[in-house]
Amino acid sequence: MEIDPHTRLDAYPKQDERVADLLCRGDVLGITQGESPTMKRLFRALQPTGVEDCVFASALVRPVAMEGRRKASWFRDWSEKGIQKNAIVYEDDAIHKIMKLIGISPYEADMYRRAFAKKNEEKMMQFMARLGDHPDKHDIYEQMQSLSGFGLCRAHAVNLGRLIWALAYHKVYNPKEFWRACLKHCQGSYARWVYRNEAKRAGWDLRELGFDNWITEDPVESFKQNGAWNSPGFLPNMGLQNLFLDKFQFAGIVAASRVFKSDVKNYIHFITLGVGEGRYVDLVVDKPVKYARHSVIVGEGQMWTKDNSNYLKVKRKNVHAMPIDQYA
Repeated sequence: MEIDPHTRLDAYPKQDERVADLLCRGDVLGITQGESPTMKRLFRALQPTGVEDCVFASALVRPVAMEGRRKASWFRDWSEKGIQKNAIVYEDDAIHKIMKLIGISPYEADMYRRAFAKKNEEKMMQFMARLGDHPDKHDIYEQMQSLSGFGLCRAHAVNLGRLIWALAYHKVYNPKEFWRACLKHCQGSYARWVYRNEAKRAGWDLRELGFDNWITEDPVESFKQNGAWNSPGFLPNMGLQNLFLDKFQFAGIVAASRVFKSDVKNYIHFITLGVGEGRYVDLVVDKPVKYARHSVIVGEGQMWTKDNSNYLKVKRKNVHAMPIDQYA
């Protein structure tokens, strides 16, 4: 790891109150493998206390563990033993489950796991035949079918979890070098302006990091031309305002955006907006929103809270995108 190449990932403290607090808040920007909006919500739901929780989260977020992802409230009082009774989190869980169900060796159980992962129908039906009249036969089959998604063996999850924990440790205790390394290898889930702005908040003058060739005095003009600004504070006239009860008005620039297909075959747009210095708001829009690269997204929605995360539910008719120079 570039920030500290001499310390092994397994040498960091297994537990640290400040690092755990950072993850519990979902302050994961810049943390490789841990910064996606899904991981942010997962950490807030799990409320991790140490590196083992990062290992668990890195496996739980994969498609094979989708049952757990659909019900985040299930995570609150989790224990690894309890989760393994109800869901396959690691590939190893599938092997152990198959062994227990039909009384076979680890090698043969892994062959059946691979059969479900590759949709080998002959072997899948052979496994079902060996289940006999098991009372949960239908549920077991559905769960095993999920193995065709991308899952992790525990060893891989351990490596990812340790990386997430180590990076979170440096974000807490070595923030300037953390952000220097992040900007050097900026290939994350968020727009480039997010990382540059977070580095600025950590104490960097962006000119020290080699960005002096495009720095201008006007933050709006700098953002339009280069996607970031070096002046103090955030872009003007952005924010989140409570209108009444759970109704909020927002104006911000896009930090992250992704369109998903819902269970009812509609497309839902998840957008994270920057609305202030170090302040972000998550939107769940019922239809996709078209916007240009340097647009301002404005509108209003209803604030919801679930599993320690806040987000705005927004109807497409109540959100608009406009060029920043027409808004600021």
